[in-house]
Formats: sequence, C-alpha cells, structure tokens
Amino acid sequence: MQIKTTLFRFLLLSLTGFLLWQCANPGRPEGGPRDETPPKLVPEKSSRNYQTNYKKSPIELTFNEWVEIRDAFNQVIISPPLQYKYELSIKGKTIIFEFDEQEELRENATYTINFGEAIQDITERNPAQDVRYVFSTGDYIDSLSVRGIIVDARTTEPIEGALFLLYDNTADSVVRTERPFYFGRTGADGQFIIRNVKADTFKGFALLDNNLNYLFDQAQEAIGFPDSLLVVSDSLQPSLSIRMFTEALPLRLTTGDDSQYGRVRIAFNQPRPDDVYITHENISQRKILYETQPDTTKIWYETTTDQPWQIYIQQDTLFYDTIDVRVRDRAAFLENATLTFEGRGGSSKQHPREPLALSFNHPILAYDTNLIQLYEDTSKTLVRPSLSLDTNGQRTLVLDYKWKSGKPYSLELMPGAVTDIYSLKSDTILQDINVDLLKNYGNLFLTVDSLSADSAYIIELMDGENVIHTYKVSGQTSFGQELRYLRPATFTVRLTEDWNGNGRWDSGLYDTYRQPELMYTRDLEQLRANWDLEAVVTLDQMQQQARQKRQPPLARPEVTAIDSTATDSTAVDTLRNLDNLPPSVRDRIEKN
Repeated sequence: MQIKTTLFRFLLLSLTGFLLWQCANPGRPEGGPRDETPPKLVPEKSSRNYQTNYKKSPIELTFNEWVEIRDAFNQVIISPPLQYKYELSIKGKTIIFEFDEQEELRENATYTINFGEAIQDITERNPAQDVRYVFSTGDYIDSLSVRGIIVDARTTEPIEGALFLLYDNTADSVVRTERPFYFGRTGADGQFIIRNVKADTFKGFALLDNNLNYLFDQAQEAIGFPDSLLVVSDSLQPSLSIRMFTEALPLRLTTGDDSQYGRVRIAFNQPRPDDVYITHENISQRKILYETQPDTTKIWYETTTDQPWQIYIQQDTLFYDTIDVRVRDRAAFLENATLTFEGRGGSSKQHPREPLALSFNHPILAYDTNLIQLYEDTSKTLVRPSLSLDTNGQRTLVLDYKWKSGKPYSLELMPGAVTDIYSLKSDTILQDINVDLLKNYGNLFLTVDSLSADSAYIIELMDGENVIHTYKVSGQTSFGQELRYLRPATFTVRLTEDWNGNGRWDSGLYDTYRQPELMYTRDLEQLRANWDLEAVVTLDQMQQQARQKRQPPLARPEVTAIDSTATDSTAVDTLRNLDNLPPSVRDRIEKN
C-alpha cells in the first residue's frame, strides 16, 4: 500500500511539473493561428532614444513579447563604427546593448545603432521592424543623410553587402589608415543610406571588406569611389551611383613549369595581356612552338643538345622575368610518350559551313595527305578536303571541305598519317561525321550606331558567358557585321568604351583616381533556325539603360522605432527635444 501511495505522489508531481513547464513555455500552442506580428518596442520601458550629451551606459530595448537575437554580426550596423566588440544579451523581453569598457565614443558625434533583422520573436522568428537607436555625444542630433546605389562596373548588377564609407579626413590615404566616420551597407538591391550625418565635406569610398576591418588593405578587395569630395548640408544631401571594381594587379609570373621534357608551361596572375612578349634563347632547338591560351602559355620544344636555356618574358618597362629550362631526359620521355588523338572540336553534329578540327596531345610537325581519306555519303565516294595546321601551337589539324547539308561522311587516318615534333606517329583514327542541316542555323545582321568617331570601342557578340566574336572599332560612327549560319540562341552585344585604345577592358585605379572603363550590354531578339535577324543597337540606348540600372534611390521618409510606437509618456520627453530630432520625425510629431 505504501508503494502505491509513493508511486501516485511521484506521478502527481511529474504531471504538475509538466503543466507548469507548459505554462512557462512561450512557444506557439500547437494548432493555433500562425503568429505573423513582429515584436513591438515598448518605449516607456526602454532607454530613451535620441538622447543628446550621451554618456556611455548600457542601452535597454524592451519588447512586448519574448525575443531572441540572430545573426547579429551581419545585421547590427553601428555608425560610426566602434573600435571594440560590443555585447548583446537578453534579460526576459529586454535586449541589452553594452559597450566595451575600453570603448571611447567620439566627441560631438551622432551614433546610430541599426539592428536590422537581428531581433526576432521566438515563436515564428518574425523580425522587429526599423529598430534604430540614435544618440549624440554632443548637444544635438545630426539629421542629414547620404544615400546611393553600388553596382558592378562590368555587369551593372547591384552588389549586396558592400560598405559605403564616409571620412571627415579627406586625405587620399585615409581609406588605408583610418576607420570611417560614418558608413552604410547595401541591401540586395545595391542601395544604401547613411542617416544622421553632420553637415561637412567628406571623402566617400565603397568597399567589399574581405577582412571586416573597415580598411582598404587588401589588393583584391573590390572598391569604388565618386569623382569628387561630397558636400553634405541642409540644402545638399548627396544621392550617388558608384561602380565597384577590383584593381588590376601588377603582372606577375605564377608558374614556370619545365618538369616535363619538350614542354614549358607558363601562367600569370591574370589573363596574359597582348603586350607581353615571350622569346627564348637560341641553342639550335630543332623545333619550338608557342601555344597561347587566356590562362596559360605552353612552349613546346624539341632539342637534342644537353644544354640548359632560358625563356624571356617582357612587358615594356613594367615587367621582366626569365625561366631557366633545365636539361631533361629526352630518351626517357620518348620511351613512354605517344601521339594521341584528343577528339574533334565542336558539337556531335558537324557545322555545314565550318572546317573540322582534329586535336592532338602534341604539336604536329607534318601530315601525309595520302594517308588521310574522307568518304562522302553512304556510297563511300572518296573526296579531297584541304588540310592545314592551326598556327596556335600546331596541335590541331584543320580539315576544310564544302560539306553537303545533312550528308554523312567518314574519315580515316591510317597509321603514320600525322607526325609530331618528337617524330612520334599517330595510330589509326576512324571518325563518322554527320553534317547538320543548313536550315538549322540563322543569320544575324548586326548594326551598332551612335558611336563617336573620336573614340575607340570593343564590340563583342556573346552567347551566355562565351564570347563568339570580338571587333575593335575606332574612327567610326556606325559598325555593321553580317554573321551567317549561327546556331539558334539569344545573343548579347557587349560594348566597351576603350578609353586608352588598348583593345581590352581596363579596371580602375584608386591612387590615380581612374574609373573603370564603361561597359554596356544589350540582349538581342532570339535568333531562330532558318531565320534572318536584323538587330540594330545604339550606344545611346545602351547608355540610357545602364544609367537606369545605376539610378540612385529616391529619398524615402525615415521610419524609426521611436515614432512608430510612441506613447504619451515618451511624447512628452520627445517634445522637449524637438530641435534634436530628424526633420521627418519632428514634422510628424508637430502634426499630431
């Protein structure tokens, strides 16, 4: 009987504890309506907003429901930035913000703590809206603003998460040596706004801050800047459009690989510029060929002398380097090496108006036309194509023939048809070739108008990210090109204003205040099969389209936590400090 009584008491206590825990649990009851109401600030229980002559002390923000803090590192923005890490904690329904003991606030400065979406309710994670805490260490609250939009200089797409920094020190070096006086961060639309700015002249600077120290101290941090200093006053509150870019690094050799006999591989820290020249020491090499690609350059060689030699790399007076090519075991290389067919260029269907490209793993020294047979149609009629070698490295045998639309062909390369620079010969190669129908292609008649005869341009036709054709244009007001038998696609015209006429897009440079060259894109109407498309693109239209994408945001009314939930008690304190409030807040209070 005593055991049953003890068990009953234990069960009763467990049930009571469970019920009490359920009552204390602030989560949403199962089956109830979804909570879509964000937490509301309770001003009368919170630290007073818009204080002047502020002295460092904990800031308490109390809400009408239980809240939590999420992603404070990215969401909470403090301007001017603090030197030391702050502390955020929760006590009941109150968020407590505390400065580090070592933090020294600037004199006569207006601070803004924008909590973004960091404060959320614990049931459905609805973020509290427009929670900003503003105070001044001086006698008044600054109420001016700077806003703008930051876009990628090449694509004109908005950049999210970029900082726009304002410095009251206008020296050029300040972006590398000092933290900003104010800053704002762009949203997904590339727009930023810095509120509560004082009247002054500032240096402005946009930065993608890789190491999060508010300094431009890394070569590959993306940057942008206006063309002049920014004057902020009651009558002039700037609205900016900033093109962000990454500065081009000085040319540097990253790879000089001579580990394999017969080939040296060179790579740079950027696509090789056109004005970089590569030459070599002459030691009576039997054969030496250069194969240039955007990311690498391969130097193929054949020599029978046991003598090291050098490769010279030069870019005017800007860059000079050498590569020592060591003696390698030629016999061991030839013992294991083979000349290998790597495949046909292009798609599985042969283009009816383009040559056939046959690629090999080594440069080709010679080919025997008697050992190369091309047969047409199912009747296997022997036909004679013209043959040549691609001049870029000679690793491609080009077979040109007036293909008949829709016909099948077969290609046979008999043993020894191709010989490489090491005297290695190819094995048997058999290839079936299916020529596509001509009607599966379209013709594009492209015109680019409203060019300036005094300027140079780069005009590119692109299929997605791939550049199909490139044209360098100067001294013309209009450019036209017929592009026949293109595969159906939606092409894009990309036009670059080539300010220095070097035939490529150039990035900006902060130290010389050089902006990146302007680049525009325009999507064309879809090119369909068996169709002629006449496309006229004007530079004026492309510039207008780019300006619209870079259009700075219009001024929006400021919404702050203090005026959205004000009560009678807080209104009294607010009215005593009307002169310290932003004009939008002051106007709304006076109207009420």
